[in-house]
Amino acid sequence: HYPQQGRPARDDAVDISQSNSDGQDGAEGSQPKRRLQRLTPQQTQVLEGFFGICAHPDENQRMGMSESTGLTMQQVKFWFQNKRTHMKHVTGKEETYRMKAQNEMLREENKRLASAANTSFCPSCVALPGLNPSGEVQTLRQENEQLKQQLSQLRAEAHPSSSRPFQLDPSTENITGRENDMDAIAELAQSAMHEFVVLSEAGGPLWMPVPGGSFDVLNNMAYAQTFGARSSANVILGFMTEATRADDMVMMDAKRIVDYIMDSECYTSFCPGLVTSANTTKVYKWPTSAGYNGAMHLVTVETVFASPLVPSRKCTFVRCCRDMQNGTVIIVDVSLDNGDGTVKCHKMPSGVLVRSLNSDASQVTVIEHVQVNDTGLHELYRPTLSGLMFGARRWVSSIVRQSARLRDLFIVSKSASNGNTNGRKTLMKIADGLLADYASGIAAVPGSGWTILRGAGTEDDIRITYRKNNDDSNNAVVSVCASFHLPVPLKVTFDLLRNNLLRPKWDVLVNGNSVREEVAVCKGVAAGIDDVVSILHLKDPPTGENRDNIMILQNSGYDVSGAFMVYCPVNIQLMNEIMIPSDTAQSNKVSLYPTGFHLLPVEDTALGLGEGGATLVTVGFQIMLKLARGTGLYPRSASTAVGLMAENIATIKKTLTNSHPIFYRRQPPNNLI
Repeated sequence: HYPQQGRPARDDAVDISQSNSDGQDGAEGSQPKRRLQRLTPQQTQVLEGFFGICAHPDENQRMGMSESTGLTMQQVKFWFQNKRTHMKHVTGKEETYRMKAQNEMLREENKRLASAANTSFCPSCVALPGLNPSGEVQTLRQENEQLKQQLSQLRAEAHPSSSRPFQLDPSTENITGRENDMDAIAELAQSAMHEFVVLSEAGGPLWMPVPGGSFDVLNNMAYAQTFGARSSANVILGFMTEATRADDMVMMDAKRIVDYIMDSECYTSFCPGLVTSANTTKVYKWPTSAGYNGAMHLVTVETVFASPLVPSRKCTFVRCCRDMQNGTVIIVDVSLDNGDGTVKCHKMPSGVLVRSLNSDASQVTVIEHVQVNDTGLHELYRPTLSGLMFGARRWVSSIVRQSARLRDLFIVSKSASNGNTNGRKTLMKIADGLLADYASGIAAVPGSGWTILRGAGTEDDIRITYRKNNDDSNNAVVSVCASFHLPVPLKVTFDLLRNNLLRPKWDVLVNGNSVREEVAVCKGVAAGIDDVVSILHLKDPPTGENRDNIMILQNSGYDVSGAFMVYCPVNIQLMNEIMIPSDTAQSNKVSLYPTGFHLLPVEDTALGLGEGGATLVTVGFQIMLKLARGTGLYPRSASTAVGLMAENIATIKKTLTNSHPIFYRRQPPNNLI
């Protein structure tokens, strides 16, 4: 519904003209001039809050909003029509660009499949005389010859490369016997690359798709038949095998993606909340030309899931990078140990394939294949689908999210002259740090470092730990964490947690105030409006005025494999300092104590992963407290923190469970946002 020709209506205004509901009666010139009524902040808050989880309200829901806002049902209906049009208008340009890139990807894949169909052959008969193998097989043979030449070169460079001034990480002590054996390392890398290229192809018998999950799991029987003795079919007692494959389109050029992955320091910022540390402990080969083609590093990476009930994974492996044909780059990881159980995480041939689509878009395929000791995994997490917490889908979603946010921050916002780019860049850096601090503060603490206490009114243990500040003060950062089962689907749980109308009912930080989103710092355009870094402001309910000079910085993201929402209060004076363009270094001076949620889907149903079943919720918060001299936390402080968590869990369960049927009454899944 358009009050002016060619332009959508304002979000904070509704049409109050007395024309018919369809707006089409009479000639265009005979229609009276339409009047717009500016909505009050309270009316906008109610409408925006409901739109956040349901863009197509039914008649009963419109009636309820009409009573709450004082608007007529017709005005409510027109507001939702205009809001939907506005959202399409805002995201239309980027979505069009994304669809064009995806169309190019599908066109290339179609050509590849047509070529394969025309030149099909039996692999066992390739060497027979009179048969012409396909171009892809010839390409693989050429690449195999190149790898053999590189192997010979690596053998010749063994002594010079071993003298590079890099120190080994302590976790690599168990592989010191092989780390300097260049012959064995080069042969292992060549074999791993061959296996990775075979595994990267979709649609074959090696992979089985997860319904509605956007990723594949490995067919162990087909894998054993294909790779024989190198397969992971025989797993050591106490270890389990996780092997997943996922791909997606990324709004970033292939070179920048490779740079982020190959640079250990950038790697942690590219995957915040997933990678807590990444260190290059040895360089076997560094390419002489620009880029990373031919690079071979020894890398130690620690990955986490934000829960003390899930052990972190620290793995040391060789990372190799090779340029292929048609702008394709492969980055392959493989462990040096022999998988005999001496380390807790052994990486089978895994990695990332990056195929360039155009100057600003790439197709990324990730394979994560590990054998890991799972003896420390809590029973609460065992019903979840294998590969969700550390699998390929989580890696892909992180790459897609960060790439889309960077594009929104530096390209879309800049072209639209949308605010202070330097200040927004600083806020995004702080938001990423918020997610990383939350994950490391909860997941990086070993199980023995937590004190388990029983919270009143909850069925699960509440865990508390602390770390003392590095300064001379007697203060400590206290972390409190708990996990619980919620009988609400993942998508619905995420929507309800982000809904600002429901927030005053469960968030103790809000303390009964109303919440309004002031600005979206950056959005994951490719992932949709569910992925955003935003600034919220607390409002006094009667007047709608700002209260207590407190704002909330929030970082949230959704994927079918899991979701998160991390936030913390920020003083408005500090926020203003951060937004000053000349003070981008302010982000290094900010100490924030985050509160957050990590959500995981369980009980997959026919509706698809995340759309049905239930949700496993992990909630945690950090707070600064005084320490008792020589005895750790004061018992009263620990009891208060645990009681606060227990009360918060009970409130969250009640609010989300009761609100679920109200907001989602008679709403089909495809109408949810």
